[in-house]
Amino acid sequence: MSRLKIPDVSWRACRLSAAFLLAALMAATFLVKPAAAEPAAKPGPSDSPAARAHQPMPLKPLSLFLNLQHLKLLDALKQQAAAHPTVPQRTAAPSKAPTTPRATTPQRKATPQRPAKQVSRQAPARRAAPRLAATVSGAKTHARSKLSTTQCHCLDNLIRRESGWNHRAANPSSGAYGLMQALPGSKMSSAGSDWRTNPVTQIKWGLKYIKQRYGTPCGAWNFWQKNGWY
Repeated sequence: MSRLKIPDVSWRACRLSAAFLLAALMAATFLVKPAAAEPAAKPGPSDSPAARAHQPMPLKPLSLFLNLQHLKLLDALKQQAAAHPTVPQRTAAPSKAPTTPRATTPQRKATPQRPAKQVSRQAPARRAAPRLAATVSGAKTHARSKLSTTQCHCLDNLIRRESGWNHRAANPSSGAYGLMQALPGSKMSSAGSDWRTNPVTQIKWGLKYIKQRYGTPCGAWNFWQKNGWY
């Protein structure tokens, strides 16, 4: 907080005040001595302590003079202060340049990389085909799984003419044997050692033979129709 500065009193006002004080002191000495030399008056009824308490106290000349001089001095100070008003100086606060906060982008945490899964390049194991029963129905099931309906129909016509679906049919004159009437029957051993008793082994050999020589069962059936054999 700033303090209010009181204006300095001029030397002239100080000299006047000192002169007034000196004159007041001299007048007081003259006034006090005659009062002391006078004889004391006889106490009357009005001089009792109770009466004195109700009587107003007389003002002493010295104190009255001093009060007047003090008032004059205050008036002079007020007039001088009004003529030359002093503005309290404020201490300028240091100006700080506003600092704009920098926008900081939050750093993303690096996500841990998962180890790559090793893909096995091994081919899935093939399921083993169910083993067919060593019967004529098993041989027909195998033929249907390999051929279309049309080709199965041609194969059925061909086997009916050759063996009538009898896997033990044998030709005594030529030595042909089995469903396909292989000549000689031992050729079917390339498809399995049970070629004599297993119709599935005989049909596997017959499909391979037809494919190598005629392409399809329908091709073999067409050749049989023209020649009576295949």
